[in-house]
Amino acid sequence: MRFNKQKSYPYPVIRDFNDDYLDEKFTVNIKTILDIKHVELSIDYNLSSMPVQREIKSGNATYLTVISCRDTFYHKVFTSDKSDKNLISISHELLCGKVMIESFVYVTKDTSIASSSINKEYLSVNSGSISSFYYKKGNVIAQAQAFSFQIEVDLFKPLGSIFSIEVDEKMSNGEWVVFSDSNIVTITVARDIKDLKDELSSDKEGKSIMLNTIYFAALMHLVQLIKDDDSGAIIDHHTWAKIVDERITLKGINSDNEEAYAITTKILDFPFIRLSREEN
Repeated sequence: MRFNKQKSYPYPVIRDFNDDYLDEKFTVNIKTILDIKHVELSIDYNLSSMPVQREIKSGNATYLTVISCRDTFYHKVFTSDKSDKNLISISHELLCGKVMIESFVYVTKDTSIASSSINKEYLSVNSGSISSFYYKKGNVIAQAQAFSFQIEVDLFKPLGSIFSIEVDEKMSNGEWVVFSDSNIVTITVARDIKDLKDELSSDKEGKSIMLNTIYFAALMHLVQLIKDDDSGAIIDHHTWAKIVDERITLKGINSDNEEAYAITTKILDFPFIRLSREEN
């Protein structure tokens, strides 16, 4: 099923750009929430036709949404008799690139719908001011415009994936520099820092120490860069910025009202507490 305003049905369908049903509308409100593991969809169906609503309540028709992703060959149909608060959760591993969402009202049992809104061109039976049309199972009564959004796989990678540590043998002990002008943030360090990092990374306590030192400082620097960029160009052009910005959104952080160190602390799930647990 695809929304096509030029498509011709042999029966009346509520949809934009035609007059099969006069003064009737079918629209869909969709909210998408991305977390680390899932894509959460909240779908509300807005159907103006009371006769069609009654068919849904009686079980002769249903709201139907098709979610598809060409890049992963994902295709699944969801049905509901509720007009609002329809929640769908899909693993982000099943989606990549463009995700298409198409919604309909679908006939599940042969039925006759009486509505004065049906265009008289389709009528075969008239009774006073009320007009009836017979629908067969599998017919579409209403069709909303398609909705789509993009899934970027990089946004779901671990936060550590945005960093690459490289050694500069010319740097003095203890020195390190952050370069953020590409999609991956490069932390260039002196040899002694790299050796210490390799040593600490061998156990949980050491990893917590690294998280609370060089990575915390580097991430706080990136957060500040995003806060200072009023144009949003950094997020538009760098993968690391999109990932950090997505983490800020997922944590529900109001970045406008908080300092970079506080934002970094929340993004990393309060790493100092983690360190104290390691020590205890």
